[in-house]
This record gives sequence, structure tokens and C-alpha cells, in this order.
Amino acid sequence: MSFVANIPAWRELIRASIRFQFMYRFSVIMGILLAGVTIYLLTVVWTSAYAGQDEVGGIPLKLMLVYLTISNLQSWYLKPGIGFDIVDRVREGQIGFDLTRPVSYPSQLIATAAGDQLGMLPMVVVALPVAAVLGELAAPPSWQAGVGYLASFIIAWFIAVELAMIIGLVAFWTLEMTGFMMVYNLVGGFATGALVPLWFMPDLLRQAVQLLPFQSIVYVPVSIYIGIPATGSMYTAMALQVFWAVVLAGVIAIVWKRALYRTVIQGG
Repeated sequence: MSFVANIPAWRELIRASIRFQFMYRFSVIMGILLAGVTIYLLTVVWTSAYAGQDEVGGIPLKLMLVYLTISNLQSWYLKPGIGFDIVDRVREGQIGFDLTRPVSYPSQLIATAAGDQLGMLPMVVVALPVAAVLGELAAPPSWQAGVGYLASFIIAWFIAVELAMIIGLVAFWTLEMTGFMMVYNLVGGFATGALVPLWFMPDLLRQAVQLLPFQSIVYVPVSIYIGIPATGSMYTAMALQVFWAVVLAGVIAIVWKRALYRTVIQGG
């Protein structure tokens, strides 16, 4: 089917995902509260770490708190649930229904993730004042930084979806994903830079994190927002994100081809 012919199917998947988010509003609200507690605790810890100084390592305390607030809001928002959805559908055998649809399964996952994010947008309105009270919010230093952040945020969303998709597709080889998911969330949660910005990490640790795509989800876009682009330039920072988005798309194509072949072999 052509791209245009697939649009109605994708639109329905997006609508279904939006409705799903409104059905489970309590879960989303609990996520907001958890993000708020995280922001508050990080604000207290980093304020204490500055030990009364207005600036450490060239980073003013207020700017640091803005970074922590925005980054943790973004970290909360950019957590696609499609990885767990893939595992559940493979375990329950429902993946067979997905494969019979007229659009490819990876594109179904992207549409589902898009619907999830759109459904959560009204909750962002609730989250912002919570974050402002518990943390620190400020506008970008310039309109260029604001526009750059929005563009970088969109790329960050694609990367978050791609990573979740890759992790979920592992379920075609092993149904027990609990431990794997815990390790992924632990490493990913730290490597995004939401808890500790890369500029405060030890050299060896920072260099290791920079070899991973996780920084493109939080650290890169938020660094653009506060006016200190990760690579020194807003354009090279977004180029880094595009690089990872393309690489991960290639990985998905390879993994999905093998997963589909494996499903056919098993008669699933």
C-alpha cells in the first residue's frame, strides 16, 4: 500500500491510543506526581551540592535548576509504552492480528506511540504548574533556542520510540523481559542526563555516555533550551540526534526482518 493509502489506518490507531490515555488518567496523574517528587528531590540535592555558591563549573544554580526541571518533565513525557505492549502481545499471541493489518507493524507502533503522546498533552498542562512550584521554570534565552528546542524535542521523541521498539522486539526471542527492561530503564534513565547533566559527569563516564543514543532524548534538547547546546552549536547538536535516529531506524529494519522471519518459522 502507498503512504497516502495507509493514512486512514494510522489515524485510527492514533485515535485509539488517545482514547486509551483518557481511560487511564489516574496512571498518568500518578506519573506526574512521581515526576514532581523527583524534581523536588533533585532541586534540594543540587541546591545543597552548590553549597551556597551561585555558580559551579560555569553553570549558575538557577540555570541548573531549570535544566533539572525541564529534563525531568521531558523524561516523564518521553517514555513510550510500546516496548511493554510488544512483549504483552507476543506473549498472548495477539501479534498475529497485528501482522494481518494492511500497514506494517513498525508503523503501527509509531502511530500508537504518537497517539499516546497526544493523549498525554492535556496532562502536561497540569504538570507544568506542579513543576514550577517544586522546581524552577524559565523561558528559553532566545526565540532561536525555543524553536531549536521544539525541533530537537520532535527528534528526541522519534529516538525514544525507536529505542522502545528495539527493546520490545527482543520479545520475539525471549518472553521473559523483566530483568532486561529493568537494566534498560536503569541505564537509560541515567544516560539521558536527566539526573546528572553530562557537563558534571567525570570524563570517562561522560565519554561512555556520549557513545550512546540516550543523551539525544533529554540532554541534547534541554541543553538547547537553556542556551548551552550539547555540542557547542544547536545545529550540530540536532545533527547528532538525526544521526542516531537514522542509525536506530536501520537497526529496527534489521531486527524486525529477523523477528518476522522467526515468527513465520514458528508458525506464530
